[in-house]
Amino acid sequence: MSKNHFNKPFDDGTKAKLEIFRNYLKEWLPVFISSYEKTHWENIFIYDFFAGEGKDVNGTHGSSLIILDVLNEFEYLIANTKVKINVIYNEKDEKTFEILSNHINKFHFNKDKVNVKLHNMPFQDLFLELYPKMIAQDSLPKLMFLDQFGIKEITNDIFKKLISFKRTDFIFFISSSFVRRFNELPEFKNYLSITKENFEDTKPFHSHKIVFQYYKSLVDTNYILAPFSIKKGINIYGLIFGSNHTLGIEKFLKVGWKINPNTGDANYNIDEEKIIEGQPSLFEEDNTIKKLSLLDSVLRRYILDEKETSLYRLYLKTLEFGCQPKHCNEVLRKLEKENKIQPVKTKTEKIHNLAPPNDIKITII
Repeated sequence: MSKNHFNKPFDDGTKAKLEIFRNYLKEWLPVFISSYEKTHWENIFIYDFFAGEGKDVNGTHGSSLIILDVLNEFEYLIANTKVKINVIYNEKDEKTFEILSNHINKFHFNKDKVNVKLHNMPFQDLFLELYPKMIAQDSLPKLMFLDQFGIKEITNDIFKKLISFKRTDFIFFISSSFVRRFNELPEFKNYLSITKENFEDTKPFHSHKIVFQYYKSLVDTNYILAPFSIKKGINIYGLIFGSNHTLGIEKFLKVGWKINPNTGDANYNIDEEKIIEGQPSLFEEDNTIKKLSLLDSVLRRYILDEKETSLYRLYLKTLEFGCQPKHCNEVLRKLEKENKIQPVKTKTEKIHNLAPPNDIKITII
């Protein structure tokens, strides 16, 4: 994190990033502490590896204090759960670490149920130190927020380790415009194997999409990723979310679509949709949201041409496309009205409950 980042008010891009983290944490936390009787673990872990000072010059909370703030929102659940909540902070800059420590120590939270540890180390040193224990505790739920400044911390090796965890969701930040601008520099190539050719025939505001595709190419398992692009001035930054459970992806997409109801993956008009709410165009093609139109085409081809009848796999395809189950259901309803499939009972959430042997089959007419 930039040393001067907290000496001025957070900009809109930073606020968007923090809003996503806050809202995802609010979706994630109750999953693991809501049930008193059916708890399957004694501990859960929340990591903020680039914690910063805690708040900006105006007192707006950064990620580290957002964590405690959200925990206080769920104070009743936390007081009644058997689960111990472990919050691990790291900030490598000594002066920033002192300020962070002071803010954490002054913050009121349930210290009986919430165990806070602070580290003052370079990120990669701490991550590699903790990695053996995290792997040994692979079954315990973890959420990692990695708000790196720039691009160099989440290397290919670190990324491979992140996607190796069994029950871990992560959100990491990357300066995608920086990747686009400097990928040919020798020192850059020490961190990411991405080239100028990756960005050919794309527009600058799609920079994070290209960076996301690069990380997606590194995944050789069923691990699911999702991007969110953030515009800050003329530059494009972004978040990459990862989870090996569909519920995690569902919840992250829910957060993204609430911020941008047109595409769910940016805090700006990433696909240049011309539709303006309340001001429809005379030309139908201008009123069509590109991403949802593309999803319609993809699912139609999947069902009608490739004869896919698994509702579960259709939902997976939808999530991988960056859309929500309800968007898949809209396509299915159209196909029903067109008499191309028989009516099918759909879901709007928790599609992991449809995993075989509970899958539902679509009947193609």
